[in-house]
Amino acid sequence: MTTTSVPTPTFTPTGLSVPAPQAVLAGVQQDWVQAFALNGKTLNTELTTPQGQLQQSQSYMVSQFFAAMSALVANVDPMTSSGVYQDALGRIYFLTRQSATFATVQATVTGTPGQTLPAGSQAKSADGTIWATTTAVVYSLTSTASVTLQANVAGSGPAAIINGLSIYQQVAGWEGITNAAPSVPGTDVESRQAFEQRRFESVSIGGSGTAAAVRAAVGNVTGVTDVFVYNNGGDTAINYGTSTYPIPAHSIAIVVSGGDNTAVASAIHSKLDCGCGLPTAAGLGTLVSVSIVDSTNYIAPYPTYVVRFVRPLVTTVYFTINVANLSTLPINYVALIQQAVANAFTNGFASPDGTIVISRARVGGQILAAEYLAIVQSLGNIAPVSAYVATTASPSSGGSLTLGIDQQPVTTALNVTVNAVSI
Repeated sequence: MTTTSVPTPTFTPTGLSVPAPQAVLAGVQQDWVQAFALNGKTLNTELTTPQGQLQQSQSYMVSQFFAAMSALVANVDPMTSSGVYQDALGRIYFLTRQSATFATVQATVTGTPGQTLPAGSQAKSADGTIWATTTAVVYSLTSTASVTLQANVAGSGPAAIINGLSIYQQVAGWEGITNAAPSVPGTDVESRQAFEQRRFESVSIGGSGTAAAVRAAVGNVTGVTDVFVYNNGGDTAINYGTSTYPIPAHSIAIVVSGGDNTAVASAIHSKLDCGCGLPTAAGLGTLVSVSIVDSTNYIAPYPTYVVRFVRPLVTTVYFTINVANLSTLPINYVALIQQAVANAFTNGFASPDGTIVISRARVGGQILAAEYLAIVQSLGNIAPVSAYVATTASPSSGGSLTLGIDQQPVTTALNVTVNAVSI
């Protein structure tokens, strides 16, 4: 036979169209019938026969090949690309996917005055995470020292609540540990949705002097997880956003989460026009000043520039999700909902068919509680009833929340309260 009855893929104005598996099976069966008919034989195509089993296997392989073709074509489009194909598209724009980062927590340790607590000393949080000190510290005359601890695993999961640390590995002279603030969450490997958003924003990376160019350059710094840039080109100072962050006249507000201070400052310096003012106030966050030496355009002595930007205040966001108390609720519905909401908050969410897309929570962005009901419904056998969001635990009201440009919204699964309610 030189022809086949199996339908083939076609390219249409809307993209690649592949035949349904049922159509492929019907085509394979017809090919077999015609092949035996050439010898004057009639073939039984019942699927329970040996030849029927072989026809099913052959049609399955063909359909799988068509599916692979569809996936390959979809990965050419930045809007639907994923995995290594999306990484390849990113490299066209000189972008690489951000790796997972580690959660950190600021703590006060107590111990014998004058003794040293070595780097790598370990504490433990209630969720079982091990945290290690990032530097060695010496206890003061008041028996205290401030230290930063880092989770032993990367990602958004590890979390320490206020005063939720205890000594895990005893060290001579170390007597206690407290933390007045919760941990700053780490981030997972940059998601498909977040990477595409950054690629989309990066088209401005070749420019300079605009808020978009600064944002694109800083967003491409290794370890940076979020950037907010606003340009006040007016002749008077303004107060911007829900936290009324002050921005001087002819200045640009730059708020950055993650990344090395010097690398962030260098990216900012590379994109600013002459005479552009920089942040002068910490707002709710922390004002960072970095000296950048221009050793490229001059000979010694090199000019030095002070670049300023803001590290936002980490602000914990809480959810309450109410679902219908039905017999179909999975036994582990609480954990399922908590993890799904926390993941969507941190990484964003997109339904398989692309009809539901929810952006990850970002500096200066609005969080709509109702959007998360779609995520709960996508879990199956769970009927969402209502959702609330606030900066206080277990909120019973609040349909939306917009933090200031100097606040970084964070949450964990433990910050999601789930109730089964009668309807």
